[in-house]
Amino acid sequence: MGIIQTKYNPLFAVSVKQLFYDNNICQRYQTIPEPDFDFVPTTETIQLLQKLDLVFKPVPTAGGFWVLARVGDKTGSGNYLLRYQAPKGAKLSFLMLCRNPDLYNFNDLPLMSGDGSLYYFCNMVGDTTAPRSNLHLSKDVNGVKGTNDSMKYNSNAYTFVNSTPVTPGNAWLIHQLTGTIIQPRAIINDLSSARLLFDLTSLPSGICELFVNAVQVDSFYYLPMPAAGNLFGVMEINLSPNLDGNYRVIESDRSLQAPAPMYTIQFPKRKTTWRYRLSLTPNSPLYREMAALSAPAKTDFLNRLNIVSNDTAITFTKANVADTTIDFVSNSPIALQEVYTSSSSSSHDKLGLQLKKYIGNAQEATVKADLPYPSLDTVNQLQPPNIYSDIFLTL
Repeated sequence: MGIIQTKYNPLFAVSVKQLFYDNNICQRYQTIPEPDFDFVPTTETIQLLQKLDLVFKPVPTAGGFWVLARVGDKTGSGNYLLRYQAPKGAKLSFLMLCRNPDLYNFNDLPLMSGDGSLYYFCNMVGDTTAPRSNLHLSKDVNGVKGTNDSMKYNSNAYTFVNSTPVTPGNAWLIHQLTGTIIQPRAIINDLSSARLLFDLTSLPSGICELFVNAVQVDSFYYLPMPAAGNLFGVMEINLSPNLDGNYRVIESDRSLQAPAPMYTIQFPKRKTTWRYRLSLTPNSPLYREMAALSAPAKTDFLNRLNIVSNDTAITFTKANVADTTIDFVSNSPIALQEVYTSSSSSSHDKLGLQLKKYIGNAQEATVKADLPYPSLDTVNQLQPPNIYSDIFLTL
Protein backbone atom coordinates (compact mmCIF):
# COMPACT_ATOMS: atom_id res chain seq x y z
CA MET A 1 0.00 0.00 0.00
CA GLY A 2 1.49 3.36 -1.04
CA ILE A 3 2.19 6.18 1.38
CA ILE A 4 0.62 9.54 0.58
CA GLN A 5 3.01 12.39 1.35
CA THR A 6 1.81 15.98 1.71
CA LYS A 7 4.42 18.70 1.54
CA TYR A 8 4.12 22.09 3.27
CA ASN A 9 6.41 25.01 2.56
CA PRO A 10 6.75 28.33 4.40
CA LEU A 11 4.31 30.89 2.98
CA PHE A 12 5.43 33.81 5.18
CA ALA A 13 6.57 34.61 8.71
CA VAL A 14 5.73 37.43 11.12
CA SER A 15 7.99 38.55 13.95
CA VAL A 16 7.52 41.25 16.59
CA LYS A 17 10.69 43.06 17.64
CA GLN A 18 10.57 45.07 20.85
CA LEU A 19 13.86 46.90 21.18
CA PHE A 20 13.25 47.44 24.91
CA TYR A 21 14.04 43.79 25.61
CA ASP A 22 17.57 42.49 25.76
CA ASN A 23 16.67 39.73 23.27
CA ASN A 24 14.39 42.09 21.23
CA ILE A 25 11.47 39.67 21.64
CA CYS A 26 10.22 39.26 25.21
CA GLN A 27 11.28 39.19 28.85
CA ARG A 28 14.35 37.15 29.62
CA TYR A 29 13.43 33.51 30.04
CA GLN A 30 15.06 30.20 30.90
CA THR A 31 12.90 27.66 29.09
CA ILE A 32 9.60 29.08 27.76
CA PRO A 33 9.30 32.54 26.16
CA GLU A 34 6.25 34.65 27.02
CA PRO A 35 5.68 37.17 24.21
CA ASP A 36 3.65 40.30 24.93
CA PHE A 37 1.26 39.60 22.04
CA ASP A 38 -1.03 36.77 21.02
CA PHE A 39 -1.86 36.54 17.30
CA VAL A 40 -5.34 35.14 16.67
CA PRO A 41 -6.67 34.42 13.15
CA THR A 42 -10.06 36.00 12.50
CA THR A 43 -13.05 33.78 11.72
CA GLU A 44 -12.88 34.52 7.98
CA THR A 45 -9.13 33.79 8.03
CA ILE A 46 -9.67 30.42 9.70
CA GLN A 47 -12.06 29.56 6.87
CA LEU A 48 -9.51 30.65 4.23
CA LEU A 49 -6.72 28.69 5.93
CA GLN A 50 -8.87 25.57 5.68
CA LYS A 51 -9.88 26.27 2.09
CA LEU A 52 -6.27 26.74 0.89
CA ASP A 53 -4.84 24.03 3.17
CA LEU A 54 -2.64 26.50 5.06
CA VAL A 55 -1.26 25.94 8.56
CA PHE A 56 -0.97 28.67 11.20
CA LYS A 57 1.99 27.95 13.51
CA PRO A 58 2.81 30.25 16.47
CA VAL A 59 6.54 30.79 17.07
CA PRO A 60 6.95 32.29 20.59
CA THR A 61 10.75 32.52 20.26
CA ALA A 62 10.25 35.08 17.48
CA GLY A 63 7.26 36.77 19.09
CA GLY A 64 5.15 35.87 16.07
CA PHE A 65 4.15 32.98 13.81
CA TRP A 66 4.61 31.13 10.52
CA VAL A 67 1.98 30.30 7.93
CA LEU A 68 2.80 27.14 5.98
CA ALA A 69 1.20 26.22 2.64
CA ARG A 70 0.48 22.91 1.02
CA VAL A 71 2.40 22.80 -2.25
CA GLY A 72 2.39 20.62 -5.34
CA ASP A 73 4.73 20.49 -8.33
CA LYS A 74 7.65 22.79 -9.02
CA THR A 75 7.94 25.36 -11.80
CA GLY A 76 10.74 25.22 -14.35
CA SER A 77 12.71 27.65 -12.20
CA GLY A 78 12.48 25.34 -9.19
CA ASN A 79 9.83 27.14 -7.13
CA TYR A 80 6.95 25.20 -5.58
CA LEU A 81 3.39 25.84 -6.73
CA LEU A 82 0.65 26.54 -4.22
CA ARG A 83 -1.63 23.52 -4.18
CA TYR A 84 -4.83 25.60 -4.22
CA GLN A 85 -5.34 28.94 -5.96
CA ALA A 86 -6.06 31.89 -3.65
CA PRO A 87 -9.27 33.70 -4.66
CA LYS A 88 -9.15 37.28 -5.91
CA GLY A 89 -8.96 39.78 -3.04
CA ALA A 90 -7.83 37.11 -0.57
CA LYS A 91 -6.12 38.23 2.62
CA LEU A 92 -5.22 36.70 5.96
CA SER A 93 -6.13 38.79 9.02
CA PHE A 94 -4.86 38.34 12.57
CA LEU A 95 -5.87 40.09 15.77
CA MET A 96 -3.02 41.27 17.98
CA LEU A 97 -4.02 40.83 21.63
CA CYS A 98 -1.91 42.54 24.27
CA ARG A 99 -0.80 40.33 27.17
CA ASN A 100 1.35 42.96 28.91
CA PRO A 101 -0.14 46.46 29.45
CA ASP A 102 3.30 47.77 30.43
CA LEU A 103 4.33 47.71 26.76
CA TYR A 104 2.42 50.97 26.30
CA ASN A 105 4.88 52.53 28.76
CA PHE A 106 8.24 51.17 27.61
CA ASN A 107 7.53 51.22 23.86
CA ASP A 108 7.44 54.62 22.13
CA LEU A 109 3.64 54.64 21.76
CA PRO A 110 0.86 57.01 22.77
CA LEU A 111 -0.41 55.89 26.16
CA MET A 112 -3.69 53.98 26.21
CA SER A 113 -6.53 56.42 25.54
CA GLY A 114 -9.60 54.20 25.20
CA ASP A 115 -10.64 56.19 22.12
CA GLY A 116 -11.74 53.18 20.04
CA SER A 117 -8.61 52.94 17.94
CA LEU A 118 -6.28 50.09 17.06
CA TYR A 119 -2.95 49.60 15.31
CA TYR A 120 -3.19 48.44 11.73
CA PHE A 121 -0.37 46.68 9.87
CA CYS A 122 -0.39 45.21 6.37
CA ASN A 123 2.05 44.15 3.66
CA MET A 124 0.87 46.85 1.22
CA VAL A 125 3.66 49.12 2.41
CA GLY A 126 5.24 50.28 -0.84
CA ASP A 127 8.91 50.11 0.17
CA THR A 128 10.74 48.38 -2.65
CA THR A 129 14.09 48.69 -0.84
CA ALA A 130 13.10 46.63 2.22
CA PRO A 131 14.97 43.28 2.31
CA ARG A 132 12.81 40.17 2.04
CA SER A 133 14.31 38.91 5.30
CA ASN A 134 13.09 42.01 7.21
CA LEU A 135 9.98 43.55 5.64
CA HIS A 136 8.60 46.23 7.94
CA LEU A 137 4.81 46.25 8.27
CA SER A 138 4.79 49.69 9.93
CA LYS A 139 4.62 52.63 7.56
CA ASP A 140 7.94 53.95 8.84
CA VAL A 141 11.01 51.78 8.28
CA ASN A 142 12.23 52.63 11.81
CA GLY A 143 9.21 51.14 13.52
CA VAL A 144 5.69 51.65 14.82
CA LYS A 145 4.41 55.18 15.37
CA GLY A 146 1.01 56.04 16.78
CA THR A 147 0.45 58.86 14.30
CA ASN A 148 1.20 56.55 11.34
CA ASP A 149 -0.11 53.13 12.26
CA SER A 150 -3.22 53.65 14.40
CA MET A 151 -6.77 54.12 13.19
CA LYS A 152 -10.35 53.93 14.42
CA TYR A 153 -12.25 50.69 14.26
CA ASN A 154 -15.94 49.86 14.19
CA SER A 155 -18.19 46.83 14.46
CA ASN A 156 -21.34 46.03 12.48
CA ALA A 157 -23.25 49.28 13.09
CA TYR A 158 -21.51 52.44 11.92
CA THR A 159 -22.77 55.98 12.56
CA PHE A 160 -21.34 59.23 11.24
CA VAL A 161 -22.55 62.77 11.92
CA ASN A 162 -21.98 65.08 8.97
CA SER A 163 -21.71 68.82 9.55
CA THR A 164 -24.33 69.59 6.87
CA PRO A 165 -27.53 67.86 5.67
CA VAL A 166 -27.06 65.05 3.13
CA THR A 167 -29.42 64.17 0.29
CA PRO A 168 -29.99 60.49 -0.63
CA GLY A 169 -27.41 59.16 -3.10
CA ASN A 170 -24.69 61.56 -1.98
CA ALA A 171 -23.19 59.40 0.78
CA TRP A 172 -21.63 55.96 0.44
CA LEU A 173 -19.10 53.67 2.09
CA ILE A 174 -16.38 51.83 0.13
CA HIS A 175 -14.65 48.69 1.36
CA GLN A 176 -11.08 49.44 0.31
CA LEU A 177 -9.87 45.95 -0.61
CA THR A 178 -12.90 44.62 -2.49
CA GLY A 179 -14.32 47.91 -3.79
CA THR A 180 -17.78 47.01 -2.44
CA ILE A 181 -20.03 50.08 -2.05
CA ILE A 182 -22.56 50.32 0.78
CA GLN A 183 -25.35 52.89 0.91
CA PRO A 184 -26.63 54.28 4.23
CA ARG A 185 -29.39 52.28 5.88
CA ALA A 186 -30.82 55.60 7.01
CA ILE A 187 -30.09 59.34 6.69
CA ILE A 188 -31.50 61.53 9.47
CA ASN A 189 -31.28 65.23 8.59
CA ASP A 190 -31.92 68.26 10.74
CA LEU A 191 -31.45 71.94 9.95
CA SER A 192 -27.65 71.91 10.28
CA SER A 193 -26.38 68.30 10.15
CA ALA A 194 -27.03 64.73 9.08
CA ARG A 195 -26.76 61.43 10.90
CA LEU A 196 -25.70 58.58 8.58
CA LEU A 197 -26.43 54.99 9.68
CA PHE A 198 -24.76 52.00 8.00
CA ASP A 199 -25.16 48.23 8.40
CA LEU A 200 -21.78 46.57 7.64
CA THR A 201 -22.68 42.92 8.21
CA SER A 202 -22.41 42.05 4.49
CA LEU A 203 -18.75 43.15 4.34
CA PRO A 204 -15.58 41.25 5.15
CA SER A 205 -13.25 42.86 7.67
CA GLY A 206 -11.01 45.63 6.38
CA ILE A 207 -10.52 49.34 5.90
CA CYS A 208 -13.64 51.29 4.94
CA GLU A 209 -13.82 54.86 3.61
CA LEU A 210 -16.83 57.15 3.86
CA PHE A 211 -17.59 59.63 1.07
CA VAL A 212 -20.06 62.49 1.28
CA ASN A 213 -20.64 64.54 -1.87
CA ALA A 214 -17.70 62.66 -3.49
CA VAL A 215 -15.29 63.81 -0.74
CA GLN A 216 -13.75 61.33 1.73
CA VAL A 217 -14.73 62.40 5.23
CA ASP A 218 -13.86 59.38 7.37
CA SER A 219 -12.05 56.04 7.41
CA PHE A 220 -11.90 53.16 9.87
CA TYR A 221 -11.20 49.46 10.18
CA TYR A 222 -14.27 47.25 10.15
CA LEU A 223 -14.06 44.38 12.63
CA PRO A 224 -17.24 42.26 12.50
CA MET A 225 -16.91 40.66 15.93
CA PRO A 226 -15.54 42.33 19.07
CA ALA A 227 -12.16 40.92 20.07
CA ALA A 228 -12.02 38.63 23.09
CA GLY A 229 -9.20 40.13 25.13
CA ASN A 230 -7.21 43.33 25.12
CA LEU A 231 -7.19 44.25 21.44
CA PHE A 232 -4.02 46.05 20.39
CA GLY A 233 -4.24 45.86 16.63
CA VAL A 234 -4.93 43.99 13.41
CA MET A 235 -2.41 42.65 10.93
CA GLU A 236 -3.38 41.77 7.35
CA ILE A 237 -1.36 39.88 4.76
CA ASN A 238 -2.71 40.50 1.27
CA LEU A 239 -2.21 37.51 -1.06
CA SER A 240 -2.50 39.52 -4.30
CA PRO A 241 0.19 38.79 -6.93
CA ASN A 242 0.20 42.50 -7.80
CA LEU A 243 2.09 43.63 -4.69
CA ASP A 244 5.70 44.82 -4.91
CA GLY A 245 8.00 41.87 -5.51
CA ASN A 246 9.74 41.98 -2.13
CA TYR A 247 6.44 42.07 -0.16
CA ARG A 248 4.60 39.61 -2.43
CA VAL A 249 3.54 36.26 -0.96
CA ILE A 250 2.24 34.45 -4.06
CA GLU A 251 3.40 35.00 -7.64
CA SER A 252 0.97 35.40 -10.55
CA ASP A 253 1.63 31.78 -11.66
CA ARG A 254 0.69 30.50 -8.16
CA SER A 255 4.35 29.82 -7.31
CA LEU A 256 6.11 30.65 -4.04
CA GLN A 257 9.27 32.66 -4.53
CA ALA A 258 12.05 31.52 -2.19
CA PRO A 259 12.90 32.62 0.40
CA ALA A 260 9.49 33.23 1.94
CA PRO A 261 8.82 36.84 3.02
CA MET A 262 9.71 37.62 6.66
CA TYR A 263 7.50 40.43 7.95
CA THR A 264 8.50 42.47 10.99
CA ILE A 265 6.64 44.75 13.40
CA GLN A 266 9.27 46.73 15.29
CA PHE A 267 8.66 48.84 18.40
CA PRO A 268 11.27 51.50 19.27
CA LYS A 269 12.14 52.14 22.94
CA ARG A 270 10.47 55.02 24.72
CA LYS A 271 12.75 57.79 25.97
CA THR A 272 11.79 59.55 29.19
CA THR A 273 13.27 62.23 31.41
CA TRP A 274 14.34 60.51 34.62
CA ARG A 275 13.41 62.46 37.75
CA TYR A 276 14.64 61.29 41.14
CA ARG A 277 12.45 62.86 43.85
CA LEU A 278 14.42 62.88 47.11
CA SER A 279 12.50 63.26 50.37
CA LEU A 280 14.52 64.04 53.55
CA THR A 281 13.13 63.15 56.97
CA PRO A 282 14.10 65.28 60.00
CA ASN A 283 16.18 62.35 61.31
CA SER A 284 18.00 61.91 58.02
CA PRO A 285 21.80 62.29 58.33
CA LEU A 286 21.76 64.36 55.13
CA TYR A 287 19.05 66.66 56.53
CA ARG A 288 20.91 67.13 59.82
CA GLU A 289 24.18 67.76 58.00
CA MET A 290 22.65 70.54 55.89
CA ALA A 291 20.77 72.03 58.85
CA ALA A 292 24.07 72.50 60.71
CA LEU A 293 25.65 74.53 57.90
CA SER A 294 25.73 78.28 57.47
CA ALA A 295 23.85 79.73 54.53
CA PRO A 296 26.98 80.08 52.28
CA ALA A 297 28.20 76.60 53.27
CA LYS A 298 24.74 75.12 52.58
CA THR A 299 24.71 76.73 49.12
CA ASP A 300 28.12 75.22 48.38
CA PHE A 301 26.95 71.87 49.75
CA LEU A 302 23.93 71.83 47.45
CA ASN A 303 26.08 72.84 44.49
CA ARG A 304 28.21 69.73 45.14
CA LEU A 305 25.27 67.34 45.70
CA ASN A 306 24.14 65.41 42.64
CA ILE A 307 23.51 62.05 41.01
CA VAL A 308 26.61 60.70 39.29
CA SER A 309 26.56 58.05 36.54
CA ASN A 310 29.22 55.77 35.06
CA ASP A 311 27.78 56.72 31.66
CA THR A 312 29.15 60.03 30.40
CA ALA A 313 25.97 60.60 28.36
CA ILE A 314 23.74 60.52 31.46
CA THR A 315 23.96 63.58 33.71
CA PHE A 316 21.55 65.25 36.13
CA THR A 317 20.60 68.75 37.27
CA LYS A 318 18.97 69.68 40.58
CA ALA A 319 15.50 71.21 40.52
CA ASN A 320 12.90 72.27 43.11
CA VAL A 321 15.40 72.41 45.96
CA ALA A 322 13.89 72.74 49.46
CA ASP A 323 14.89 71.74 52.99
CA THR A 324 13.09 68.40 52.80
CA THR A 325 12.74 67.74 49.06
CA ILE A 326 15.16 67.84 46.15
CA ASP A 327 14.58 66.76 42.55
CA PHE A 328 17.37 65.49 40.30
CA VAL A 329 16.36 65.58 36.62
CA SER A 330 18.27 63.98 33.73
CA ASN A 331 19.59 66.56 31.28
CA SER A 332 18.37 64.55 28.30
CA PRO A 333 15.79 61.77 27.84
CA ILE A 334 17.02 58.23 28.50
CA ALA A 335 15.78 55.17 26.61
CA LEU A 336 13.92 52.68 28.79
CA GLN A 337 15.27 49.16 28.46
CA GLU A 338 15.19 45.79 30.16
CA VAL A 339 18.94 45.78 30.90
CA TYR A 340 20.79 49.04 31.49
CA THR A 341 24.45 49.26 30.57
CA SER A 342 26.89 52.17 30.36
CA SER A 343 27.21 53.37 26.77
CA SER A 344 30.63 54.85 27.53
CA SER A 345 32.00 51.62 29.04
CA SER A 346 34.12 49.54 26.67
CA SER A 347 33.23 46.42 28.70
CA HIS A 348 29.46 47.23 28.76
CA ASP A 349 29.35 47.59 32.54
CA LYS A 350 25.99 47.73 34.30
CA LEU A 351 24.69 51.29 34.45
CA GLY A 352 25.56 52.67 37.88
CA LEU A 353 23.89 55.69 39.50
CA GLN A 354 24.98 57.16 42.85
CA LEU A 355 23.90 60.12 44.97
CA LYS A 356 27.11 61.90 45.95
CA LYS A 357 28.00 64.90 48.13
CA TYR A 358 30.99 67.24 48.11
CA ILE A 359 31.58 66.37 44.47
CA GLY A 360 34.93 67.66 43.30
CA ASN A 361 36.73 68.13 46.60
CA ALA A 362 38.52 65.99 49.17
CA GLN A 363 35.34 65.28 51.14
CA GLU A 364 33.59 63.66 48.18
CA ALA A 365 31.51 60.71 49.39
CA THR A 366 28.61 58.50 48.34
CA VAL A 367 25.32 59.18 50.11
CA LYS A 368 23.46 56.32 48.41
CA ALA A 369 24.85 53.84 45.88
CA ASP A 370 23.02 51.71 43.31
CA LEU A 371 20.05 54.02 42.80
CA PRO A 372 17.04 52.17 41.36
CA TYR A 373 16.03 52.44 37.73
CA PRO A 374 12.53 53.69 36.78
CA SER A 375 9.56 51.42 37.28
CA LEU A 376 7.74 50.36 34.12
CA ASP A 377 4.34 50.55 35.80
CA THR A 378 3.83 54.26 35.23
CA VAL A 379 4.94 57.01 32.90
CA ASN A 380 4.27 60.63 33.89
CA GLN A 381 3.03 62.77 30.99
CA LEU A 382 1.31 65.43 33.09
CA GLN A 383 3.80 68.12 32.01
CA PRO A 384 3.84 67.91 28.19
CA PRO A 385 5.86 67.85 26.06
CA ASN A 386 8.12 66.19 28.67
CA ILE A 387 7.46 62.58 29.61
CA TYR A 388 8.92 61.71 33.00
CA SER A 389 9.89 58.54 34.77
CA ASP A 390 9.64 59.38 38.49
CA ILE A 391 11.74 57.53 41.06
CA PHE A 392 10.91 58.33 44.70
CA LEU A 393 13.67 58.10 47.34
CA THR A 394 13.41 58.68 51.08
CA LEU A 395 16.53 59.28 53.19
